[in-house]
Amino acid sequence: MRPFATRGSFLAGAGALGASAAAVPSRVRAAQVVVRLGYLDSLSGPFAVGGIPQLNGATLAIAEANRRGRVRYELMIGDDTTKPAVGLTEARRLVENEKVDVLLGSASSAVGNALSAYAQGAGVLYVAVGTHDTAMTGAKANRVCFRQTCSLAMLSTALGAELVKRAKRWYFLVADYAFGTDARDRLKVILDAHRGRVAGMDLHPVGTGDFSSYMVKARASDADAFLFLNGGTDTQIAATSFVQFGLHKRMLAAGVTGENELAAGFPSEELAGSLWGYVWGPDAGGAAASLHRKLAAVAQGFAPNWRQYLGYMAVTNIVECIEASGTTDTATLVRAFENHRYDAAKAQPAFFRACDHQAVQETYCAEMLPRAKRRDPNEYFRIVSAVAGEFAAGQCSDPDSAKAAAIIGGETVPARQGYAPVRIR
Repeated sequence: MRPFATRGSFLAGAGALGASAAAVPSRVRAAQVVVRLGYLDSLSGPFAVGGIPQLNGATLAIAEANRRGRVRYELMIGDDTTKPAVGLTEARRLVENEKVDVLLGSASSAVGNALSAYAQGAGVLYVAVGTHDTAMTGAKANRVCFRQTCSLAMLSTALGAELVKRAKRWYFLVADYAFGTDARDRLKVILDAHRGRVAGMDLHPVGTGDFSSYMVKARASDADAFLFLNGGTDTQIAATSFVQFGLHKRMLAAGVTGENELAAGFPSEELAGSLWGYVWGPDAGGAAASLHRKLAAVAQGFAPNWRQYLGYMAVTNIVECIEASGTTDTATLVRAFENHRYDAAKAQPAFFRACDHQAVQETYCAEMLPRAKRRDPNEYFRIVSAVAGEFAAGQCSDPDSAKAAAIIGGETVPARQGYAPVRIR
């Protein structure tokens, strides 16, 4: 059994990133235009295992952008500590005091939804990097907010389509916040549609340290699948408890998000064959293998993973839209993002949909591999099935997207107080 991936090991890997980005030079540079991106994420707290790799990928994309042209991109960094109140305080600092041009980041859905609402009021573009709660591009959508990662509806579609082939009695372990309850609701619809049955269901607080009581209840059920609908260290601790109670010998394990940095911190060998919703990996097709090599080269303190990928893609898309628009004016950038098509380093290209501001992209179900079958010791998953982006995301007329479209269509972009957009032409 592998030891837990600790917060210290992740922070050590990101130390160089934070140090390099903390010292921000003057906005005025000879022969260069400077654009500041306010990056806010869980660099401590239970979701640091996701937030730090996302920052790592964003930093790589910044370095690449700065090698290409006369625009100098800089990251101004804040730590939300996986708490919405802290995230809002840091967002205000970045937007109102530091005058960043764009806001991005977030691994936590609770933080991301709070930042989306703040960004709308402040009139600043916000790109949510790794927040999965479907409501962000549904009932909690905003005109200035775009989501880079797959929604939970998309991940649930990919996971559920594969899981119903293998199990029909599911036990749900659900983190008690937007991410967990949304995943529960989406997967339950799929289970019901295939005449399956809920064998048990429990909510747990974020940051739970002991899952033994939940495992005792699951062991007494007749479940043939156990669903981890949580994230960060909660998944690591719960998965370890699942194995310690011997449940891996009785039922199939499954999770709504499978990530290398999480798998490094739980007994992955015992969970070989488990199924997970999956955003991206080196076997996703297109330019995936070459991008994976670049991300692996800069991963420090964690396994290369799709959290890095999301941070990298978010910055890449922001840079493309800024340079295509020639300005950091928020209303102009919103129009640039709507229907912006990009190379997602997958078999098919992706685009940001105008109706709900979701990045529509291929979404996967992946299987955890035993050590003997991994292409690399740090690559824990292989894709077993893919769902086309537009099928995974559904139609703009579907309830979630229709709610988003109504909100987005009814909102304007307010003028930012005390801010002058950067012109790069």
